[in-house]
Amino acid sequence: MKGSALILVLLTLVAPLAWPQTTETAKPPEEKKAAPAPRYANMPTEAVPYRRFTKPYYEWFVDKETVAYYGAASDRPDGDINKLNEVAIGFLGPLENNPEMIFGTPALHAAQMAIEEANARGGYKGKPYALKVYNDSALWGASSTVLPSMLFKDNCWAVLGSIDGQSTHIMIRVSLKLEVPILSAGVTDRTVPETRIQWIMLTFPNDRVQGYALAEYVFNKLNLKRIGELRTQTRYARIGIGIFNDLARRIGRQPILEVKFDRGDTDFSRQLKMLQDAKIDGLILWGEYPEAGLILKQMRAMGMKQPVFGSSRTAYPQLLEIAGPAAEGYVAACAMNPTRDDPKWAAFRDKYRARYKEDPDPYAAYAYDGMNILLAAVEKAGLNRGRIMETLRAYQQKELDGVANQYVFDYALQNIAPVTLGRVEGGKFVYWTVPPAAPNQPVVAESR
Repeated sequence: MKGSALILVLLTLVAPLAWPQTTETAKPPEEKKAAPAPRYANMPTEAVPYRRFTKPYYEWFVDKETVAYYGAASDRPDGDINKLNEVAIGFLGPLENNPEMIFGTPALHAAQMAIEEANARGGYKGKPYALKVYNDSALWGASSTVLPSMLFKDNCWAVLGSIDGQSTHIMIRVSLKLEVPILSAGVTDRTVPETRIQWIMLTFPNDRVQGYALAEYVFNKLNLKRIGELRTQTRYARIGIGIFNDLARRIGRQPILEVKFDRGDTDFSRQLKMLQDAKIDGLILWGEYPEAGLILKQMRAMGMKQPVFGSSRTAYPQLLEIAGPAAEGYVAACAMNPTRDDPKWAAFRDKYRARYKEDPDPYAAYAYDGMNILLAAVEKAGLNRGRIMETLRAYQQKELDGVANQYVFDYALQNIAPVTLGRVEGGKFVYWTVPPAAPNQPVVAESR
C-alpha cells in the first residue's frame, strides 16, 4: 500500500512539544506551532541505542513523514447525510469474558456519555450519532473481523478502541486495507505506533513514557542498584516492562531477577521468597491492581521493606483497600492526576458519578476525551474517512487540554505529555508531574 510503513528500525528518535486547548463541545481545538522537540517519545540520552559507538545513518519518527499518507481515501465520495438515519461510530473494548473488562466497561460508559452530549448539541447536521459497540474478545486474532463488520455492516465513520495491545495491532493492519480512522484511548503498547501505520492515533500514556519516568525516579532520585521485577504473564506486562529493562541495561543497572505470576493468582509467596533471597534494593511491579494489592500485603508480611514501583494499572484506590497499610510508600506511574483542580475534569467526574455511582477511572477519562476528539474530526472533515484521518494527523506537534490530561502528540500520533507519578502517603495517592529529560542530559548517572 502506498505510503505504508515497511520496516521499523528504532535507533534514536524525536518527539514534539506544545499545543492548543479544546472546549467541551466537539469543536476542534485551536492550533499553534509546537516548540522544538526532544527525541522520540521524550527518549532520554541514556536510552539511545549504540549512542557510545556510532551515530545512526537515519532517525525514525522525527518528522511529519512518520505517518504520512499518499493514498486516495480523501478523494472518495462523501457520505450522503440525507440518506442516513444516523452517523455511526464504532467502539471496541473488553466488555465480557475478558480480564481487562474492569478497564473496558468504564471506557464504554464514558464514550456513551460523549455521544449523548454530542446528540444533545444536535448531532451531525441534525442526525444523531450512534455508538456501535463490539466486545474485544480475549481470543487471539478475533479483532480481525471487527473492523470489516463496523465498516460494511454498521457503516462506521471512525472507531474508538481498543485497550489490548495485540488486538489493536491486528485491527490497525486491517485498517491498512479498509482505511478506517482509529483512535485508541487505552492501549499502552509502545509497539503499536512504531508500526508507522497511518490510520491510528493514541492518547493514553504508553509504556515508553511510563518506563522512562519510573527509571528516572528509581535510578536517579533514589540511586537504587539491585532491582528485582515481578510481572503478570501477559503481553501488557512483557511489553510494558521492556522499556524499563532497556534503559536499566544501558546505564549498567541490569535488573538481577525477573519473576512472573498469572492474573487471578492470590499466593505470591514463592515469587517473593525468590526476590527476598536475591537481596534486591527495590521492586518493579507491572500488572493490575487486584494482584498488586495482595503482593504488597504479602511482601510486607514477609518482612520485605524494599520500595516498590508499579505501572499505571496498579494506581487505583482499590489497591489501597486491598493492601491497607502495606501500600504506604508505594510509587506508581499514573495515567492522570484525579486530584487536580481542573474545571473540565471536575465537571466530567461529577456527571460520571451521578450516572454510574462511582468515580471515573483513567480509561473512562481518556475514552471521553478520545470520543470528543473523533467527533470533532467528523464535524470538521465531514463524512469522509480519509479526511477524518487527515484531521487527526494534523495534531502532530499540537497540544490540547482534555478532562484526563494535557495531550502532546508526537510525529507518530502518540501522546507524550509529561508523566504523572503517585506515591501512597497517609493512605492515599499524592501526585506530581515528571518533566521529560532534556535531549542532551543523561537521565541517570553511570556510576555503579
